[in-house]
Parts: sequence; structure tokens; C-alpha cells
Amino acid sequence: IGMDPSVNMLTIGREKVTKKEYDDRITLNVGGVETFSKDLKANTFDAATMAFGIRNVPPPREDALCNIHRVLKKKTKKQQSSMFCILEFSEPEMTGVISYLAKLFIQYVVPVVGGILSGNLQEYIHLQNSIADFPTPNNFVDILQGLNCKNGGSFRVDDVIQMNFGSVQLYIMTPSSS
Repeated sequence: IGMDPSVNMLTIGREKVTKKEYDDRITLNVGGVETFSKDLKANTFDAATMAFGIRNVPPPREDALCNIHRVLKKKTKKQQSSMFCILEFSEPEMTGVISYLAKLFIQYVVPVVGGILSGNLQEYIHLQNSIADFPTPNNFVDILQGLNCKNGGSFRVDDVIQMNFGSVQLYIMTPSSS
């Protein structure tokens, strides 16, 4: 199951799914993480991924994260825990020339390239502000690990991999129960 609020992104995705002949295994729907899990059973999925999307989830983001937590399998004696990975931009926190260049890349190159690749520049104009407003990597880890979901869980962040001179992070985590 794949979801995205952008019809343009789903159109591109559906073309790729059809080209690879995965239509019988992959379903792509318009929607967002804020609401998708209402239709999905708890403790069902082995993995979930989100690439460059958590910044765009309307506050409170914790509700959306708890929706994902609910549908992921939790570790038991008989089953291994599932995995959740988020790939996201942030303002580089490093200092020096490299950090300055990375910030310029995030502020100017990424929005233009994203607009060109998606075919809709308007959808990427908000990108610079959303990156600047997003929590720092350390603060986001605190949010993930400090969740208090209705089912009593949060995430254990196993690793944060810094990429592109600190302007992109891959958060690798597992759902935990209290």
C-alpha cells in the first residue's frame, strides 16, 4: 500500500508500478498518514517508510506517527518487531563552508529540482519554509521516542544516518510498547 496526498506524485508512481507489472501487488491511493490507519488493522505491517513527507503532516504530527505505530507489528515471543524509516530534510547544523553550501542546496536547488521532477513547481514553493520549521534531528528523535500513543507505545530510534552534509537524515526505528 502506498499513499500520497499529491495526485501528481501518485500518477508518476502508478506509471512506474504498471511498467514494472506490480499492479497486482501494489495499490497507490490519495491520502495522508493522518487518516490512513483508520481503515487498516492494528499490528499488521512488517515495515513502513516515509520519504520527505513528515514535514508536510499537519500538526500535531504525533497523531500521524501514532497512526503508523498502531499498524506496525510489535515484538512478541513469536514475532520480530517491524521497522519504520523516515527520510527527511533538515537545516544542516554543521558550521563552515560545507554547511553553508548544504544550506544553499536545501534552500534553492532542492525546491527547483523537486518542482521540475514532479511537473508542478507550485507544490515545492513551500519547501524552504517547511524545512526551516522542522525540528532539528536531535529534537525529532526526542519527539519519536517521547510519543505517548493511545496503544501505549512510542518508537525506539535505532539509528540516524546523516546524508548530504547534514541536510538529509534517515531515521531508523522500531515500534515499542510501554
